[in-house]
Amino acid sequence: MTTGKSDWLRKNSVPTVRIVGGSLRRHGRKGLPLMFQSHSSTLHWKTKMGPIKKALKHKLSHDTEREFGGTLGAVCIPIFLPLTILFLTCVSQSPKASVFQWPPRLPSTDQLWDPLAPMVLLGWIGLHALLYLMPLGKVSEGLVLRDGTRLKYPINGFHGLCISAVLLAVLLGLGLPLGCLFELLVPLAVSAVSVSFLFSIYLYVRSFWAPSHALALGGDTGNPLYDFFIGRELNPRIGNFDLKYFCELRPGLIGWVS
Repeated sequence: MTTGKSDWLRKNSVPTVRIVGGSLRRHGRKGLPLMFQSHSSTLHWKTKMGPIKKALKHKLSHDTEREFGGTLGAVCIPIFLPLTILFLTCVSQSPKASVFQWPPRLPSTDQLWDPLAPMVLLGWIGLHALLYLMPLGKVSEGLVLRDGTRLKYPINGFHGLCISAVLLAVLLGLGLPLGCLFELLVPLAVSAVSVSFLFSIYLYVRSFWAPSHALALGGDTGNPLYDFFIGRELNPRIGNFDLKYFCELRPGLIGWVS
């Protein structure tokens, strides 16, 4: 019975090809002691995959499908979105407040700037940066990154919202004329757009000092216009302060609610 099984294995085994140290070795029916694989026609190849994997990752980072319309969207959105916001803000302050009025109401140069606007904007951002760093709420870990680490994120946005609401209520109770902020809508919008562009330039420039594993696969395409728009660094941080996480969730969303 044993002899018959061995004969059957010899007839039905498939040659196994291995690449070891750059040399080709073939183990077949007439070779040295074999490891048979029955009912299969697969050839097994063993080689060092490190360089191939690195090259594949590099290729994927440059061939990733581009979002928001690619380069055209990366150019048009940063130009026309701020202009649209400024236009709607100006329309909201016009007597008719209609987007169909013609000619549209455009602000004068003096109406675009007020020194109080950037002070209010930076003060609001500074307040929420401070609330972000306060030991409130729990701390959660993010997904595993390409280098095997996990980043930690403070989950205290709701605490920041509540504290902001209490501060605003206190200021109103003290008689502070917060209604004057409506008159600063256009300068505030101009200040917000300016700060956003300056901050985006800073993030783009600093990404060239980040390690390769810290770059976003979709933001490292080699096209500077698209990479600037989509973001090269995946998780830009100053110490434990996550800049992207902060800007996406704190000043803007809480500002809208407040």
